[in-house]
Amino acid sequence: MMNDLFAPQNDEPRLTVLSMGAGQDSTALLYKYFNDLDFRRKYAPNDFLVVMSDTGNEHSETYDHVRYLQSKCKEHGIEFVFITSDMGYHTGDWKSLQHFYKVKNAIGSKAYPKICSQRLKIDPIYRFLEDYVGKRYGVKTGRKSGLKQFAKESGKIRMIIGIAKNEEKRMTNAEENKASWYRESVTHSYPLVELGMDRAACQTYIKSVGENVPLPSNCIFCPFGSLEEVEWLRRNYGEALNEWVALEKAKLNKWSHLNAIEVKTKSGKTKIENRNLGVWGKRYLPEVIEAAKEKFADWSDAKIHEYRMSHGHCVNTSF
Repeated sequence: MMNDLFAPQNDEPRLTVLSMGAGQDSTALLYKYFNDLDFRRKYAPNDFLVVMSDTGNEHSETYDHVRYLQSKCKEHGIEFVFITSDMGYHTGDWKSLQHFYKVKNAIGSKAYPKICSQRLKIDPIYRFLEDYVGKRYGVKTGRKSGLKQFAKESGKIRMIIGIAKNEEKRMTNAEENKASWYRESVTHSYPLVELGMDRAACQTYIKSVGENVPLPSNCIFCPFGSLEEVEWLRRNYGEALNEWVALEKAKLNKWSHLNAIEVKTKSGKTKIENRNLGVWGKRYLPEVIEAAKEKFADWSDAKIHEYRMSHGHCVNTSF
């Protein structure tokens, strides 16, 4: 098994897919494809597709940017598919982040495993790609058999992923994925890491081609944000922040019987513990919001926005 994530690809992929998040990293990759012939020859020499799955919880700036990128792709003759929940690729209770929280009386938390990116972004993309290769290339589909057949006939799909330099810990090897269909059908590519482009370099490149730098892309209700990001939300997305507080409160009320339960320690003794956790664990959102407001009271709107423009994306997700 090849474990080197940067091993050269001797065979050119028939299909390259850019996994779009509409933040700064994936946007820089798309602009590289538009403007850099050597980049295209190396990373996407044949068929090229841009795909993004909607979480239902993106910032309004991100949705505006998606529409702009779709128009730019149209100008360049590139297909950009924005997968929304009405298309049928979001399954179960994962129609959107808010929908899942409401029907399950749940909340994303720093204390819980992170599964939202898998359910709302990654899984819908591969359900869509299964249909796509059937319609575009005529392979027989069903339970990922289409992806496997496509890879057998045309080579593995190359997924270009916008992970920047200094974020290498987020990289994964497709060949080590637990699902056999994934190992047989997909290979990963991380051009920004290979090119030595960190977040600042992505911003510089976007500006160099005459484009505006977009807001870093992550869900509004991401539990892994910093206090600075909470304060940015308070100043710019007050209504959404109130909704987040209400969702946390509903979860805490639903599971209040877990506020004080007996648990056994390793020594065999028992103790009372609160297992009813919120977004920030045992610190609930109203407290966190007030702490952020107080801590950054002397920060201007411009300063908090400058911070936000260089922080915030799915840093706790590996691809």
